[in-house]
Amino acid sequence: MGRSHSISEPMDAACSAPSAVAPGEPCERYTRPAAVLHWLMAVLLIGQFAVGLYMVELPKRTPEVAYFYNLHKSFGLIALMLITVRLAWRWRNPPPPSRALHRSAMQEKASRISHRLLYLCMLLMPLFGFAGSSFGKYPVKFFGYALPRLGWESPVLQSFFRQAHSVVAWLLCALIVLHLLAVAYHLATSGRTILQRMSLK
Repeated sequence: MGRSHSISEPMDAACSAPSAVAPGEPCERYTRPAAVLHWLMAVLLIGQFAVGLYMVELPKRTPEVAYFYNLHKSFGLIALMLITVRLAWRWRNPPPPSRALHRSAMQEKASRISHRLLYLCMLLMPLFGFAGSSFGKYPVKFFGYALPRLGWESPVLQSFFRQAHSVVAWLLCALIVLHLLAVAYHLATSGRTILQRMSLK
């Protein structure tokens, strides 16, 4: 039977060895498009979190806060496009199993669940943000260009989607921290193999 197309496999490639990977052992790399999308998304998320935390502390109804909100929304739409492309690439190029990096079935299952949640949050966060803006008083602008309104002015819906956007953003932060801890663990147990898999070289 052919390999199923699933987004639950950790990241976009894995080592092909049948057992735990020894430090320095050759490992299959992620595909170049998958690696580029991974790092672009990482840089974009860091910038979005930084701008998001900064802009909420600015005085309301000022040119500065309007500038940063529009900037945040514009890059949020780019994030939505990137995650859509990333999911499409993953669907057409499913990764091989990554059991070689995990020393137990529990670790393998935890990895699948955490990565599934990562992808879900990366998709829902910009969607909720866009939905919240769509039900606001002003149209969504993409780097100054006003987009067609997909909703109507509704303070209730705007507040709901903004809250959902915030909750998903903090959940994504927690999952990223968990992801980085997992990388540190694999660095300790498998050497540089974990970094080589997502190398752009």
